[in-house]
Amino acid sequence: MSQSIDSTSNLENQIRLMIFVNGNRGPKFNKITTDNSLELNDRTGYWYHFDDTIINRFQPVKAIYFDGHHPVSSSMHRTNARFLKAYFFSRFCWFSRRSRWVLNTKFNEDGFKIRVANGKIAGQKFLTYLSENQLLDKSITVDFVNHSMGYAYSLGIIEIIKPYIKLGKFLAIAPESANYQGMDWNQFDEVWQYGSNMDQPNGDVIYFQDGIAPQTPLKNLDKLALDKGGRVFIPEEWGKSKKGFLRSHHLKWFQWFFLIKPSDKGYFTR
Repeated sequence: MSQSIDSTSNLENQIRLMIFVNGNRGPKFNKITTDNSLELNDRTGYWYHFDDTIINRFQPVKAIYFDGHHPVSSSMHRTNARFLKAYFFSRFCWFSRRSRWVLNTKFNEDGFKIRVANGKIAGQKFLTYLSENQLLDKSITVDFVNHSMGYAYSLGIIEIIKPYIKLGKFLAIAPESANYQGMDWNQFDEVWQYGSNMDQPNGDVIYFQDGIAPQTPLKNLDKLALDKGGRVFIPEEWGKSKKGFLRSHHLKWFQWFFLIKPSDKGYFTR
């Protein structure tokens, strides 16, 4: 954690850091909870090189990684049995937009709070990292990229570090329990949420919804200035065969993110 940052040759007028926070890493790791360690690379391979593309768009920037993985017990599913039940029943909802009872949409308040609490521990480790690298007295902008459970974890980090840094841009990919807790998003330069469309009048039928983290807007996103972000839904041209309970959530199927052009709403760059 003591690796230094070359703030003269590697960064321009101010130091810019980007924090990546992943979500649940799959059934194999379900009995494991994050150790909240700060990493300088994607040690788990979670990001499928999405991070490389985003980092390149933000150059010069330094990437920091935290593991936001928590067991299924902390999610809206609560148990693997409830997860499998929701998956099974969603297979029969080819035409219905109203059968939301099929999906596990009730917030797991205790689980969400556990993730926020661990995020606060990560926030303290981030401040230690800044201190070790003699950066606490520098002008620092921090951008956030998070997926799924990583959303709650990011809120915890932000709560700890925001007195010491400038909040840059915030990208939430398929956030879990997005509408349970939020913040004043206008403190960021931009805020974007990417995922399936469940709550709008023209939303997809249940069969094509993100069943892992049924999508609702980030809490307080409706108070964000119109020119500072919003929501971006899976585009129609992406094709129905690439949507579904798992595919509308998993990063492996989020290549549609790269269909967004620089002139489009939601293009995420410096």
